[in-house]
Amino acid sequence: MQVKMKHTYKQSVDALFKSFGNKSVMEKKYAALGARNVRIEKCKLTKTSLESKFSREVPTNVPGLLKKFLGEWNLITQEEHWTGVAGKQYESEMTVAFQGVPVLIRGTMVLSGDAKGCTNTVVLEVTSSVPLIGRKLAEFIGETAADEGEKEYEYLKANL
Repeated sequence: MQVKMKHTYKQSVDALFKSFGNKSVMEKKYAALGARNVRIEKCKLTKTSLESKFSREVPTNVPGLLKKFLGEWNLITQEEHWTGVAGKQYESEMTVAFQGVPVLIRGTMVLSGDAKGCTNTVVLEVTSSVPLIGRKLAEFIGETAADEGEKEYEYLKANL
């Protein structure tokens, strides 16, 4: 399943990029979105790059059919690898893995703009290695990721 999101911000492209590499912003954002046990394993920010790896437990309202694969809380690990040109554009490749769940999210983010504002374009590809029910599992995770992406966008707009 593919998920596409486009989020527009009033902040400069550099200000938003720096917030993606700010441990305090990350911890507060995920806590506000309902995650627990947020752990930032790596967060190396430079003027033109960001390498991050972090995990968190997220609550999930799982439909009955998928309870075999997902629990009430699920541990996810996310990695992002950003490069770019300061003041113009940054691009990221990302992966999101679910512990004990046969689903993987791979995606890209393109953050572009200038000092007056910016846009983050997100494209996620959600796949599952499980035959038959894997498609339903990927669709559920994809829909949940889209909902969480919108909540994250609203949080950042209100708090940066």
